[in-house]
Amino acid sequence: MFKKALALSLVFSCLAPFAQAQEREESMVMSVGDTLRRNWNFTLFNVVSQANMKPGKEQTDGRSQDSYTYISMNYKVNADEKASLRVPFIFNTAGQNEYGDQVKSETMLSDVHLVYSMYDLGYIGDIDLSGNAKVYLPTSEFSQDSGLIAKFRAELYLEYSIGRFSSISYGIKPDYYWQSRTASFNYDMPQFDDGNYVSDPRQANKQASLEHFLEVVADINKYFSFKPRIGIEEDWYHSSTIEGIEPRHVTKAFYQISLGIRPVRGISFLVGATNTTTLNSYRGKDIAFGQPENTQYFVMTNAFLF
Repeated sequence: MFKKALALSLVFSCLAPFAQAQEREESMVMSVGDTLRRNWNFTLFNVVSQANMKPGKEQTDGRSQDSYTYISMNYKVNADEKASLRVPFIFNTAGQNEYGDQVKSETMLSDVHLVYSMYDLGYIGDIDLSGNAKVYLPTSEFSQDSGLIAKFRAELYLEYSIGRFSSISYGIKPDYYWQSRTASFNYDMPQFDDGNYVSDPRQANKQASLEHFLEVVADINKYFSFKPRIGIEEDWYHSSTIEGIEPRHVTKAFYQISLGIRPVRGISFLVGATNTTTLNSYRGKDIAFGQPENTQYFVMTNAFLF
């Protein structure tokens, strides 16, 4: 039996892909503020997700859901640029997680971040370029425990529009982690009743990440869009001579299928599922794509507040 059923690192890693997948939808919601000729506006982002049960684990009770939410305060610098301050929270409901353990409801502050959005970086032929620059501050417990000073992210999007809503786009998102140390102690590593940890609680801190993806937005009508996406996620970790930890590079491939819903102007939803496969061998097992235990279901909401 575990003394701790929830590791913060697991929650963050599960929600991160969804939190990063919302920039296009959010820019459409924020445009409502432009029509109202307001330099300042506030928007809401929320994603709720639930992963399938892990192999050998059975659901015997109601499932727990994880959610990531932020309020964004946005300032219109000019017609093509905006600056934002986002205050995010992670909330998980009580219930059974994907490992079959009972977890209590919990609310955690995530990393507050500053965003500078540039909606017109020019064109390459008919391909529209846009991007974001982000700085994440270590306001979450997880970032503070790992010794993070700041995280820097650059995002570049290349979009070829087909009609009013439909498009084909390529996105690339490099991250750099400014760490105060190369390794840290995972205080949320589960323990057995005798006090021993399930695995070594020492962990290498992340040094850099890179996500790149290809997405098709197929407009069904003015209310619905079909959005398949495929991509690669890569993570590089520090080495630690003192702790005897070797440098590590992890590569994951993912595909996502979702339905975009725009019932009225100023609010949009994205409902779908994503499946992620680690391309490095894991515990001697062969790489297998499309495994049910690697699937997560999600509902994403973007809304203009005022």
